[in-house]
Amino acid sequence: MSATRVYKIDPAAATALAQRLRGELPPDADWYSVDYARYAVKALDANLVCYTSGKLVLQGKGADGFAQRFLQSFDDARKPTESPIAFDEPTIGSDEAGKGDYFGPLVVAAVYAEPGQHSQLAAMGVADSKTLSDKRMFPMSELIERTFDCEVRVLMPEDYNARWQREQNVNHVLADLHADALATLLLRHPESALIVDQFGNESLIATRLRKILGRAPRKLTQIPRAEAHPVVGAASVVARVHFVEGFLRCEESSGTDLHKGGGALVDECATHAFRIGGAALMAKIAKLHFRNSERLPFENK
Repeated sequence: MSATRVYKIDPAAATALAQRLRGELPPDADWYSVDYARYAVKALDANLVCYTSGKLVLQGKGADGFAQRFLQSFDDARKPTESPIAFDEPTIGSDEAGKGDYFGPLVVAAVYAEPGQHSQLAAMGVADSKTLSDKRMFPMSELIERTFDCEVRVLMPEDYNARWQREQNVNHVLADLHADALATLLLRHPESALIVDQFGNESLIATRLRKILGRAPRKLTQIPRAEAHPVVGAASVVARVHFVEGFLRCEESSGTDLHKGGGALVDECATHAFRIGGAALMAKIAKLHFRNSERLPFENK
């Protein structure tokens, strides 16, 4: 049974969607010309036409599957109930990656966007990074960083371990990174609202922002699962990609395969890496205060 879906799309979102389709559709996709259309393509048993008027029409028996793969986040973004915070003012969102990973860096990313760019984020496929594959996020992050004002803070394990010795609290380290990235963007976009994926006491970031800025931010919201907001979702994608890049650098330094997370497979990788380079190598590739370190033969436990 043939299905038809109609969307409203702005020029920037149309361009972002076209870039994504050209990168992810199979090689036999048929791109063709239609009067008064930006582009048209037949693929996956579906026919998509993006008109210059701002209308996006999807038809064919494969329309539902096509929409689920390429337009799901665009659909979701049109439903304001998906996020408890409305995207109705200039917003800076931040999120982190690597907090629960023994190997690799701790990363915080912040992204600035305006309400008129909502559909553009949706067309890119932006969503909580935990719902997306790393392969999908690499080109998405590149597009986000080209299109939006971003700040990224990457704390590689060697620096992380040094900070841990002073702080002994990962939430304090995280708050430092969030506050620094948020404040840098806020200085360029001073009327923005701030949204942060909550990870600890709300005063941790608020206090640091006040110290950096010399004043309290106009509006700071910290909520669990803030990635439902499109700007925080974009930040989560950027943070995840920079984490993966740092993880791969750690893997290259170790001379062996590593594993993300902190479970049994990570223990096996840690044992192998320790045999290769001992404590000195582990300090460069791992967050040493994790319990995984307790199962390694460090001299000074």
